[in-house]
Amino acid sequence: MPRRTPSAPDPEPAAPPAEQVPYGSELYWRVRRDVMDGRFPPGSPLLETTLSSDYGVSRTPMREALGLLEHDGLLERAPRGFRVRSGTAEDVVEIYEARIALESEAAASAALRATELDLARLRHQHEVILAAGDEGSAARTASFRFHELLWQAAHNATITDLLVKLTARLRIYDSGPPSPFGGVDPLQEEHQLILGALHDHAPDRARDAARAHLRRSLEQRINTLVGDDGPPP
Repeated sequence: MPRRTPSAPDPEPAAPPAEQVPYGSELYWRVRRDVMDGRFPPGSPLLETTLSSDYGVSRTPMREALGLLEHDGLLERAPRGFRVRSGTAEDVVEIYEARIALESEAAASAALRATELDLARLRHQHEVILAAGDEGSAARTASFRFHELLWQAAHNATITDLLVKLTARLRIYDSGPPSPFGGVDPLQEEHQLILGALHDHAPDRARDAARAHLRRSLEQRINTLVGDDGPPP
């Protein structure tokens, strides 16, 4: 039976593992999640006093949480406080190119540093993606989780932290329903090439495979932007 086309693989990035969480504020993660979920549309104002009341906290922790989100690039200063950052198509492409540079190096590092547990998790996630088919958000979450596991397998907290921030910014720049990603077969083949390079401890192959995979994803985004068919995948 032919496989069906999954949805795009870029959902909201999950919070990193506890040892890699840059900020311990529960309020920070609550507000971040709401920003990522679209509760505050791009460009909408975020007033410290209003948010403090909405979240049931004082102004000081809210001010700190908003400052951290500004540092992450999710918010920007506005005349009366902050607002959710908005971006152009060029911004999306630039951020994605930065992601490609970092994630391809993460793959090369993972080829040298991944543990047997890391590899087992990646293999399992690869099977989860195939089982998800075109199950909408489930397929998107499963595919993006593969990438998160790849970052973690690199055992480089700095690269992981930067990738979490970059993909979060990509998520808030996208809006509306996800576009098709181009078929499960290419996705399966590309992930399999990455996995093979990791198992063979071949950093150059891993780097090239990850870069080619993400370049195809970027082309999907560019094609969608140029064709004005909806948000980037």
